Amino acid sequence: MQHALLVVNPKSRDGHADELDDAIALFRSAGVEVDVCVTESPSDMVSCIENYDKENGVIIVAGGDGTISAALEPAHKYNQTLAILPMGTANDLARSLGVPQDIVQAARVIANDKRERINLAKVNNHYFVNVAHIGLGVEVTHELTSDMKKYFGVFAYLGAFIRVIKRNKSFRVSISADGDEERLRAIHLAVGNGRFYGGGNIVGEDSTLLDGQLNLFCLKPQRWWQLLLLGFNLRNGNLRVAERVVCKKVQKMSVKASKPKQIHADGEHKTDTPAEFEVIPKAIEVIVGDMPNPTKSKE
Repeated sequence: MQHALLVVNPKSRDGHADELDDAIALFRSAGVEVDVCVTESPSDMVSCIENYDKENGVIIVAGGDGTISAALEPAHKYNQTLAILPMGTANDLARSLGVPQDIVQAARVIANDKRERINLAKVNNHYFVNVAHIGLGVEVTHELTSDMKKYFGVFAYLGAFIRVIKRNKSFRVSISADGDEERLRAIHLAVGNGRFYGGGNIVGEDSTLLDGQLNLFCLKPQRWWQLLLLGFNLRNGNLRVAERVVCKKVQKMSVKASKPKQIHADGEHKTDTPAEFEVIPKAIEVIVGDMPNPTKSKE
C-alpha cells in the first residue's frame, strides 16, 4: 500500500477527531500517502470512490456499518481494496474482519496490510455485508435513536430488543431455497453474510465472511418471555438447537411475505419483500486483522 483515500462520515467523526488525526499520522509515518474525503451524503461517498484511481491505493472508510455499506457497491464495481476505521456503534463488520474497535489500533492493522477476499451479499440488487432483517430486527432499528446509541453504545440494541418483543406481530412468509419451499408464520427472519450483527451477536456458530454461504434463521411466533430465554442462543449463534427456529445455509434464496415487509441490512432500509438473496463469494478485497475462524478452531 502506497496511497490511501480516507473517506470520513462527518457524523461519525464527532468525538473521534483526535483519534482520527493520530491514525492519519500513523499511516503517513508508515510511508502511506493519505488523501482525506469528508462526505456529506452517500452519493458524495460514491463519487469519491468512483473518482479514486491511484495505483496500489486503498479506500479506508471511517464510520459505522451504515457508512461502510454505502461504499460496498462502488468498491466492488471498481475493484477497490477496502479498509475500515470503526467509528460507529456496533462496528460489526470490523469484528468480522478481526479489526480492533480502537481507532489507532485499527490503523496499525491497516498499515500491516494483510488482505483477504470476502463474501458480499445482495438483496434485490442492493449490497450488504453483515445481516439483512425482516420483522423484529427492523422494529429494533426503528426503535433506536442516535442519542440512545451515543449514550448506551451496543447496550442500546439490547434495550430496543426488549421493548419491541412485547409487541411483536407475526406474518406469513414463504422461503424458497435449494429447490425447497417452506411456508410458515414468523416474527423475525434474518439472512447473514458476515459473522456478527447487532453489536456482537453471532450469526451462526461457524459463519464467516470467507465461506461463500448465507446463513438464514427464522423465528416462529412465541411468547415474549420465550424470546428472552432465547437471548443466549441469539448472542452466541447457537440457534440450531433452539425450538421454533428454522436455520438454513444457502447461496441463493427468495422470500415472499403475505404483505410487503421492509428489509433492513447493515442498519439501513434497503428494499422490501418480495426479495431475492444471493451471495457473491470472494467478491471484494479487504484489509483484515486476526479474523475469527471458527472452522479452524474446531479442527
